[in-house]
Amino acid sequence: MHDPDAMPGEPLDLERETKNSFLLRWALTGASQNGDAASAVYGTILAASILIASAGGPGTVFLTMLSTGIVFWLAHAHVALMRGVVRDGEHVDARKIRKTLTEEWPLVQASLTPAAPLILAYFGILDETIATDIGILICFGGLFAWGLVVARAAKLDRRQTILAVGINVALGLLLVVLKSILH
Repeated sequence: MHDPDAMPGEPLDLERETKNSFLLRWALTGASQNGDAASAVYGTILAASILIASAGGPGTVFLTMLSTGIVFWLAHAHVALMRGVVRDGEHVDARKIRKTLTEEWPLVQASLTPAAPLILAYFGILDETIATDIGILICFGGLFAWGLVVARAAKLDRRQTILAVGINVALGLLLVVLKSILH
């Protein structure tokens, strides 16, 4: 059940929700008090879409995932800073920029774990197709885990948790369906 004492829009304490679970900490690269769950989910979906759509060798796909994550990280931070300026008249200084970049960093971190099998494929340790499939499975695991962590942190009931996890996983499945249709 959602905590009735929680303030609307109050940040979720993801650090507390993941501290006792090695699996969740591993799956949720970037899960910290300073990290943004939305950025991590977005970064995971971005990583999965690159894995599904990219052509080229494993080194090229790895670099595409990393560089795209960095560009989107910077874009998200820029938009967040500008939103504060436009909506709230906030002043942007070095401290605010660092804070915003830190909050959006999970977008990049979310692509690192699924990209790791591509390094193994690059060095011939794994077949490229298997490496890509493992990366996609890691993305699904991350989406599933993020749904659980956010649901736990938000104190959602069982039905709401299933819905949150289901939506995350459905987004990943949609990418796989699109790959099947387009390729």
